[in-house]
Amino acid sequence: MSIQHTPSAITTDSSAPATRSLRQAWNEFLSPWWQATRNILFLYIITRLIFLLLTYFGGVLFNIPNYSYDHLSFNTMLHTWYRWDAIRFITIATSGYTKVQNAAFFPLYPALVALTSKIIPTHSILVASMLVSNVATLGMMVMLYRFVEMEFSRELAQRTVFYQAIFPTAFFFFAGYNESLFIFLMLGCFYALRRGAWWFAGVFGFLAAMSRSIAILLFVIFFCEYVRQRWPELHPNLRPVRPVALLKHIPHLLPALLIPLGLIVYMLGLYVRLGDPLAFSHAQVDWRTGAVIPGMAIYQSLQQLVVHSPLSFSTPHILIDLGTFIAFLVLFLLAIFGRDRLPRDQWPLLVFWGCALLYAILWPGVPGAPGQGYDPMPSTQRFVLELFMAFIILARLGERSPKFHQAYLLLSLPFLTFLTLQFMTGHWTV
Repeated sequence: MSIQHTPSAITTDSSAPATRSLRQAWNEFLSPWWQATRNILFLYIITRLIFLLLTYFGGVLFNIPNYSYDHLSFNTMLHTWYRWDAIRFITIATSGYTKVQNAAFFPLYPALVALTSKIIPTHSILVASMLVSNVATLGMMVMLYRFVEMEFSRELAQRTVFYQAIFPTAFFFFAGYNESLFIFLMLGCFYALRRGAWWFAGVFGFLAAMSRSIAILLFVIFFCEYVRQRWPELHPNLRPVRPVALLKHIPHLLPALLIPLGLIVYMLGLYVRLGDPLAFSHAQVDWRTGAVIPGMAIYQSLQQLVVHSPLSFSTPHILIDLGTFIAFLVLFLLAIFGRDRLPRDQWPLLVFWGCALLYAILWPGVPGAPGQGYDPMPSTQRFVLELFMAFIILARLGERSPKFHQAYLLLSLPFLTFLTLQFMTGHWTV
C-alpha cells in the first residue's frame, strides 16, 4: 500500500529557506534521536533507581550488625561499588600506568574519569567513575534503540534495550567499569557503517580501540560492510574488476585505518610510559594463558565440573560462564538458521558475533593453586553484554512468545539482583 503525500502550500517568503533548512535538519537528524531518548528514558531512570536502592539496602544491611544504632557515611555506602576492576580503573585515572598489570585496562575510560573529576567537584573519584559509566549507559541505550529501530522496528528496539538493561550482569553499566562506554562506541561504529558514514565509523572505531582490545574486530567489520554495500560496483555482472577501477574506493576505505590507529596510539603511550608497547598483552599473564585451540576452554570447563564438588567455590562460576557461553552460541546459531534469523544483508553483524565468541574461548583463564579449581572462561557473563546482536534475537523470541518473555524476566531480574549484591559485598562475581 502506497502512502499519498499532499503537496504543501507554496510560499513566496524569501527569508523562509534558511529557517526551513534548519527545521529539516532537526526533523531528519536530531528529532529521531531525541525521540529515542524519550522512549528509553523511563527504563534508564528506573534501572538506575533500582541500583541506588540496592546500594542503600545492601550497603546498610550487609555492613551494620543486627539491632545496631551505628550508621554509615554516604562515601562508605558508595564504596561498596569500589571493587575489582573499578579499583584498577580509578588507580589509572589518578596515577597513570605505573605497572604492567594495569596496561590490560585501556586508557579512554580512565582518562574520561580523570577529566570528569576535575570538571565536577566531588570528594570521591569513585563518583566521577560511576558518573562516566552511567552517562555512557544512557548513550549506549539510545544508540542501541536507534540501531534496532533503523534495522528492524521501534517495538523491537524498545524490547532489545529492555532485555539488555535487565541482563544479570547489567550492573556493570552502573559500576565504575568501561563496559557501557565501549558498547556505546562500538554501536556508534556499527550504526555509521550501516548508514555508509565511513569517517564517522572510523572515529567511533578509533575511540572504541582506545577502550577495549576486541575493538580491533571492527577493522574487519568495516571492510565486510563496505564490500556488502558496494558489491555491485566491485563486481559488476560478476566480472573481474581491474585494479585501476578499485582505486576510486580508497578514499572511502581510509577511515578504516583509524581503528588500528587507536591501538597504535595506546601502544606508543605504553612504550613511553612502561617501555613496552605490548604491555597490554603481556599483562594478561595474570588472568589468561596463551592461545589454545578452539574448544579447549569448553573442555576444561566440563572437566572442572566433573572433578570438583557441585558445592565448591569454582563450580557455580564455571556453570554461569559456561552456561552463558552456550546460550549465546545457541542464539548465534538461531541468528543464522532459526526462524528469527537475521536478514542476509546483516551478515557483517554475524561475523563480529562469531569472532567475539571465538575470542572469548581462545585464551582460557590462568589455573589457580592445585586442588582449588578455576574457571577456564572467566568474565564470559560480562563480555556477552557486548554482543548486542544476541539481544536482538532474544527480543525477537520474546516478541513472538509471551512465555519466553516471562521466562526471561523471571530468570534475569533475580539473578541481576543477586549478582549485584554479590559484587557489592566483595565476593568474586565475574
